[in-house]
Amino acid sequence: MNLHINNVFWTFQGEGYHAGRRALFVRMPYCNLKCPWCDTEFNSHKEWPEDEFVKFAKQEKCGFAVITGGEPMMHKHTQSVANILKALGFYIACETNGMFPIVNNIDFITVSPKAYSDSPFSIHPNAYLNANEFKYVVEKDFDFKALRFHNTGDGRRYSLSPEFNDMKNSLARIFEYIKENPGWRISLQTHKWMDVP
Repeated sequence: MNLHINNVFWTFQGEGYHAGRRALFVRMPYCNLKCPWCDTEFNSHKEWPEDEFVKFAKQEKCGFAVITGGEPMMHKHTQSVANILKALGFYIACETNGMFPIVNNIDFITVSPKAYSDSPFSIHPNAYLNANEFKYVVEKDFDFKALRFHNTGDGRRYSLSPEFNDMKNSLARIFEYIKENPGWRISLQTHKWMDVP
């Protein structure tokens, strides 16, 4: 079987709960949204024979993989990728916009809802139920009312990430919000300062 994957590479997780960990990133192709500040080229794929993917994944022993996109939960090969990585002993995290059900064999799920859909910030019930972390990108026109239905006391992680191209203004808005809502945290895209992919 050939897996349709946009890119596979070794790097460090730059944001969220697992920031700073060495990681195998598996970027799945395509997305159902078009966020204007998206920094990812995901609208293409390469065909990876399963044995070559396994060989590449075995090259390091960090044991931590991140499946991302695009939007990984909308792609038919995401379950196969997760199954292979789990069989190799990986702890698997994923980041999703939350609009689709979560595939099996994912250990840590970051749901990052977006405004750029017909139903802004919508989250599929399965994704909401299974999320370990919710992370919102705060941009110029972000409406903090989108956060009102979250219960930050439920044991999950709640993060706000400043839009990188408007860092100063976004951070100022986040600072003010967290002063009154301390259940939320700041999540910075540290990989951009480290200059890693």
